Amino acid sequence: MKSTNNLKQIDLATHLYADNNSGRLPFLAGVPTHSALLFYIEQGNLYQKPVGEYPLIPLYISPADPSLATRKLNTISSYASNAVVFRKQRSFESGFQDGTSNTILFAEHYAVCNGLHQDTVLGLYGIFGITRQATFADEEYGDAYPISSGSPPVTTSSKPGLTFQVAPKVTGCDFRLAQSIHRNGILVALADGSIRILAPSISERTYWAAVTPNSGEVLGNDW
Repeated sequence: MKSTNNLKQIDLATHLYADNNSGRLPFLAGVPTHSALLFYIEQGNLYQKPVGEYPLIPLYISPADPSLATRKLNTISSYASNAVVFRKQRSFESGFQDGTSNTILFAEHYAVCNGLHQDTVLGLYGIFGITRQATFADEEYGDAYPISSGSPPVTTSSKPGLTFQVAPKVTGCDFRLAQSIHRNGILVALADGSIRILAPSISERTYWAAVTPNSGEVLGNDW
């Protein structure tokens, strides 16, 4: 319930950001998504603090995340933004031709995966080689990402057969994928503001089609 509420509030903050920026979403090439949302989760005062003085932000942390015990930094998140959406300057009005109810904005992700902190502030600059942006499906980091082809279009993973991990051990975390923190499936926030759980049995095609915002796929019956 806490994770569901966290994702709901992050999703709402994204919509509030868009409302105040002519409908445009945060743009990963500028400021990390989570950092851009700080004003909209009532944490705007953090912009005045040195990074080393940032507290853990409760909204960005899942109480069930097993990787938190290995953290070295506070600027982390248990929820990752969808890089396929946020690496382009999209708007809610024109950037989701597949439908906002069929597109994932955020998904659960271990805050620390394979030693890499899912960072909400430092982004691409990193620190001591232990940080990356808090994203998934991010080609720039070597993640698995969606590839669409054909007519009608079909979308699969750049790492064939992979979708997300289901509650792996911290030592078995694969940074190329999102991780379900709960064994019954992965919590995701959709672009229409809703939250849902994707079952571990979801097909590769359906999952990755939901990662793309405008590739024209028809989602499977397992959506």
